[in-house]
Amino acid sequence: MKRKAFKWLAGLLAFAALLPCLPIIAAAEEATVERWRMHEITFTSEADYADPFSDAQLDVVFTGPGGVEMVMPGFWDGGGIWRVRFAPTQAGPWQYETRCSNEADAGLHGLRGAFTCVPYTGELEIYRRGFLKTEPGARCMMYADGTPFFYLGDTHWSMPSEPFDEMFTTVVDTRAAQGFAVYQSEPLGAGYNLDDGFSEADLPGFADLDRRFAYIADAGLVHANAQLIFGSLLFHGVQGGQYTEEYIQKLSRCWVARYAAYPVLWTTAQEVDDDMYYDRDGVGGQAIYPADQNPWRVVAETIGQCDPYRQPLSAHQEYASMDALHGMNASKSTFKNLDAHSWFAAQWSPKLDGSPDFALTKDYWLNGDGKPVINYEGRYENLWTKNFGARAQGWIAFLNGMFGYGYGAVDMWLYRSTYDIDTTSGDGVDTITPADKAVPWTQSLYFETAAQLGHMRKFFESMNWWELTPRFNSWKYFIPFPGAYYSVASSDDACAAYFYNRTRLTGLLRGLNRAQYTAEWFNPRSGETVGIGLVRPCLGMYLIPRKPDAQDWVLYLYLGEQGEQP
Repeated sequence: MKRKAFKWLAGLLAFAALLPCLPIIAAAEEATVERWRMHEITFTSEADYADPFSDAQLDVVFTGPGGVEMVMPGFWDGGGIWRVRFAPTQAGPWQYETRCSNEADAGLHGLRGAFTCVPYTGELEIYRRGFLKTEPGARCMMYADGTPFFYLGDTHWSMPSEPFDEMFTTVVDTRAAQGFAVYQSEPLGAGYNLDDGFSEADLPGFADLDRRFAYIADAGLVHANAQLIFGSLLFHGVQGGQYTEEYIQKLSRCWVARYAAYPVLWTTAQEVDDDMYYDRDGVGGQAIYPADQNPWRVVAETIGQCDPYRQPLSAHQEYASMDALHGMNASKSTFKNLDAHSWFAAQWSPKLDGSPDFALTKDYWLNGDGKPVINYEGRYENLWTKNFGARAQGWIAFLNGMFGYGYGAVDMWLYRSTYDIDTTSGDGVDTITPADKAVPWTQSLYFETAAQLGHMRKFFESMNWWELTPRFNSWKYFIPFPGAYYSVASSDDACAAYFYNRTRLTGLLRGLNRAQYTAEWFNPRSGETVGIGLVRPCLGMYLIPRKPDAQDWVLYLYLGEQGEQP
């Protein structure tokens, strides 16, 4: 008995001697987390860093069911506090292990923990189906489960300046209820200054952004966000020496660490594809700043490398046109060949007193490498257009292969902005006066256009809208009557034609491949339909009747219950 007791005691002492060598188990972090929902884990450094942001780097390796491995960067959050935010992609057990660039920091390196991911039980589509993705050749964004995602966005370039309780939450809740799917933001007015390095003084500004990102996510909206600072500021900062490539990479990595565990789209920065109109000379209007030295390319590349979810990334483009000197399009993009770039965020204000620039939309369709294109920024309502123009931009975009539209309204696209506010503007159809532009957000939030864009969404979601092929100005598919302004798209089983001329003129559809269709007019202002009945194309052609009135209307042909195969 004495010998057995001695062996037991020796074994216990040997195990105790090994304890300091074993990885620390963060037992307190064992938790239950819903799939696709952000889970935050906190660590405390045991090292004394003079500049934690620059002197240490934290990564956390998450391993889930089936051996899936995802590496999420962590971020310093003041004092000795470091955090990681992670949204598990599969239900089941997950483990994690920390890796710190300073392996001697026992508070950050070699820590292990575990949690269990359970299925999401709520009603929000973004969590039921998973974060957004793009796939080669697929012209629309889609959820993680492959379901097409209908992009209808609302614009807020000065999001940090919007009073949180009085305005921000009201706008988010209202837009979500109105059927918007995306919240588009820039960090104008953010409460930090990155020009002089990253310090504790900047953390309250990031904390404010944190609660806004979280609120948008909890409302079920995808957040199409620009990174760090306004586009032109980084050019000047690089030129003045404040922003080295290493510093830009650290800032971009920090942005991913704080926000990649939410449903997001990365847009890099305002109009940086090509160059935020930076340093244009007075002769040819060309940028002096070489495209391959654009510092925002470093941001885009770093975001793409650090985001384990590979959520769709773009670079907000300058004004889209085929103008050889000043215009931006798919062919001229200086970002599209980056590995991280997966969609185009176009800035397009289509013509309203005539048919759109089909050369431009064809360029995106044919030369955009099959990537999704979103009309990310057009004319804002009651600033550069009115109800008709704000509504028409969405229809024109979708029927020309831009499977997404970013709407914006006065006093929300840029809160309390004085930009162009005292001038009279025109969009080719309507005149927008200073009195129109003086409308506050408490009114513009409830413009009837929001409901009308909801009608548009319901119309497209009644069909396989992602299968529509734009027909541009090809007479093989449509011959307009003189004076008809139009956009037409069709698939094997359906055709939609939007007419927005201020007359009742339409045109002749061609290339129809079914023996019989059901036809109706859709009213984009009310969401109501006016039946036409069964139509039988003759030699693949159908002469469209006159519009019900001189307002904008959508002709819709579909197989439906009464349609039949040829």
